[in-house]
This record gives sequence, structure tokens and C-alpha cells, in this order.
Amino acid sequence: MKKGFKGSNQGYIWACLLGLGLSGMTAVAQVHPSPDKPASVMKQDEEAGRWLMTQMALLESLRQIPEQFDLGLQQAQAKGMPPKLAKLVLRSSREVYDLKQLEPQALALLLKGLGSEHLQAWTVFYKTPLGQKIALADIQGASAQTMGFVMENAPKIMAELAADTARMALLQSVVDATMAVDRAVSMNMAMSLAMEWAMVSAMPDQPGKPTFNQLQDHLEQQRFVMRSQMSQWVLAHAAHVNKSFGISELQQLLAQANSPAGQALFLGFGQTFALWMNQYAQRLSQSVSQGLQKQGV
Repeated sequence: MKKGFKGSNQGYIWACLLGLGLSGMTAVAQVHPSPDKPASVMKQDEEAGRWLMTQMALLESLRQIPEQFDLGLQQAQAKGMPPKLAKLVLRSSREVYDLKQLEPQALALLLKGLGSEHLQAWTVFYKTPLGQKIALADIQGASAQTMGFVMENAPKIMAELAADTARMALLQSVVDATMAVDRAVSMNMAMSLAMEWAMVSAMPDQPGKPTFNQLQDHLEQQRFVMRSQMSQWVLAHAAHVNKSFGISELQQLLAQANSPAGQALFLGFGQTFALWMNQYAQRLSQSVSQGLQKQGV
């Protein structure tokens, strides 16, 4: 029986703002040639998909996952998480969330979720002046510096936004159409699940020790509260990131988000992506458990 780390707490929930986001899902997504598409078309789609992942800051978000773990672990140590366990979890997170592994899998999901038609529509959109402006804003918005600034200044940002009710309503429509709040909550919950399950895995086997499904259900019960807490922050983030956009540009962005291509991206791919990322909670715990065994814990 494992001794576990003294001070580990099964009730700890890491509340980072954004992370990425299934239980029991073990199949790894890969890009396979479609029997309905010539190899040349598949190659074009893959090239367009990789370019799109860069434009929409998806690659940058994936790259930052270990950094988010590092920040979360610093908070966890301040609340009593043993440094030895924090070091092990951080090392495991860098191995499990390796961008070289994540990128091809995310690409496969994107190609499947969009299909050639919607992929082409987004490629055309991002090559427009407005699309390039959005791409730059998205990349800047995904940075830790921007996240931190919005966290510290959200009340001020919202107060300024409230003075322009027309702009506020339009930004809220964009947030709703892109499902930004739901995606942020799902990503947050997936990262919290990964952190919490890794900590539970370090506990000794004993009566009452939660299973993965029990822990996932516990977090799912908090979705409504978490959504309420994050909704205003997401709007403040959108207001800050898009502060240089005029009303006409925001209207064009809203129209793109509400288009069939937009719904395929935000509703179809977005939900599938969150489910896919949840599997890494189990992979992380397996890596941590293996590390504990090597240390004789």
C-alpha cells in the first residue's frame, strides 16, 4: 500500500482561469487518409488546418498548458501541497502535455470537425485584413500577460464597457455566438480534473477514496456556479482584446461566428476538443503514479 504524501488533500480543487479540456477516452486521434478524398486534397486540408491552428491561437494555448500547471502548482503549494509532489506533477505535465503529441491529434479533430468546406471558409476569412487583425488579437489574448492584466483590471474594464451599451451588447453577442464562456468553463474543469485526479492518485488506497468518475461528477456539479463566475471575466477579456475593433468589424465577426462554418468550429469542434482533452486527466495521473512508484512512495 502506498504511503502517499503527507499533506495531500483530496478536496483540493485547482481554480486556474483557463486550461484545456474525457474520462475513459483512450483512442488517440490521428490524421488518416479519407477514402472519399484524393491524397492531394488531404494534404491541402492538413496544411490549411495547421495554418488555421496558428491563426486562431490554438497552438499557443496548447503550448501554454505546462505553464498553467506551473502557476497552479505554485498556488497549490501555498495551500499545503508538498513540494516533492508538486515537482513530480509539473514534470509529468510537461511529458503528458507535450506539444509534439498534442498538435497532430488536435489537427485531426479540427479536420474532422470542419471538413473541407468549412475549413476553406475559415482560411479565406483569416486571410482578410479583419481576419489577420483577429488572429493577432487572439494570440495576444492567449498570453499569460494579457490573462493576468484582465484578472487584475476586470472591474475597471467592465465599468468602461458599461458606458457604451451598444458595444457591450454586441460584444456579448460575439461571446455567446463563439460559446466563449462554455468553452472556458470546460477547459477550466478539464485542467482542474487533471490536477485533482493526479493528487488523488498520490493518496494511499483506503475506504472513501474517490474514483475518477466520482471526481468528474463532483466537478460537473460545479459547472453552473463556475459559469456564473466566469461569464463576466470572459466578457471583460473580450472587451480588452477587441478594444481596437470598430462596431462594423465586430458585426462582421459576429456574422462569421453565426455562419455554418462558425457553428462547425465553435459548437462542433469546440465540444469535441474539450472531450478529447479530458482524457489527459487520466494520462497525467498515470504518469504521476509511475513517478511515485519509482520513488518508492
